Amino acid sequence: MREYYSANYMIDTILDLAKDCTPEKRRQLVDHITNLFVALSLKDRSEELKLFNNMLEGIYAFLDADARFVISDRLAGIDTTSPRLARKLANDDFRVARPTLERSNALSQSDMIEIAQTKGPDYLMALARRDHLGPELTKVLLSRGEKNVRHAVAANLGAEITEDDFNRALAEMPEKLGQRTRHLRKSNQELIDDLFRTEGEIAAGAALEKREVKFDAFAWLFGIKHGKVTVNQAVAKLTVANNLYEIVHILAGLTGLEAKYVHSLMIRYDATGLACVCRTAGVGAAEYGFICKVRSQHLKLPESTGKKWLTNYHMLDETDGRRLTTLMKMQLQVARRENAA
Repeated sequence: MREYYSANYMIDTILDLAKDCTPEKRRQLVDHITNLFVALSLKDRSEELKLFNNMLEGIYAFLDADARFVISDRLAGIDTTSPRLARKLANDDFRVARPTLERSNALSQSDMIEIAQTKGPDYLMALARRDHLGPELTKVLLSRGEKNVRHAVAANLGAEITEDDFNRALAEMPEKLGQRTRHLRKSNQELIDDLFRTEGEIAAGAALEKREVKFDAFAWLFGIKHGKVTVNQAVAKLTVANNLYEIVHILAGLTGLEAKYVHSLMIRYDATGLACVCRTAGVGAAEYGFICKVRSQHLKLPESTGKKWLTNYHMLDETDGRRLTTLMKMQLQVARRENAA
């Protein structure tokens, strides 16, 4: 009970401060709260995160557009943002709403569908760019969206779209663009099907083991997300120590994939899936080469195999890598829904 009253007293104090201070002070307050929010999200501190969600919801009406944009942009990639706060952000002025519309997993399907049914073209285009579009949201975007929105949905490989709707959208495109879009969807689906073969069909090496380290993946992620260190610096340090285990968890934290799945990609005898994840996380070619060297040693493969993986990495651009990672995430979401049914 005492903790409840303490939390509410803290929220009331923050509200009073937000009401009485200048816009600049409010922006500083938002900057402080959102920084703490990001830090706590890495530790899965549910009670503290609930408190900070309540704080941001409480002061929202007193904030100017710049402060509200900071919340939207900084928390768009944080899944523990409350649905209520995400809904406020997504329905705000478009500049504020855009990061949440495009990236936030805290925004519910029902809220996105309502926005798609009621908001203007900019909001629909932002939704069309999301990593994953459920079937009902896809239908609304195709129904209400202008031609550029329909094209964006058809080109979005994370969109769950019926074959008929896909063909109708392609028919509106220039012929070459339509052919390219169809080819990309087909070829990427074939690759995803291969990546998601059953464990018995996948050739893989020994599992990675956690070791005592001075800085674990959480510490590196905290530094990366606060601009104190880069992902390439983290990878370089960890590969020197032959520590692929912590690299797996850094990649998982940066891409939103489950660590156990990234671990599976790391110990497979192929490299396509891991290369896509590394491109999405922003791993440079030199640092990926370090990973290839350590992987080759772990999997007891010749050094030439690692060099081949690196050559292929040079040919994989960030857009393609992100697109394939998006498809992996979508496939995992579909599999979880099927398992829960």
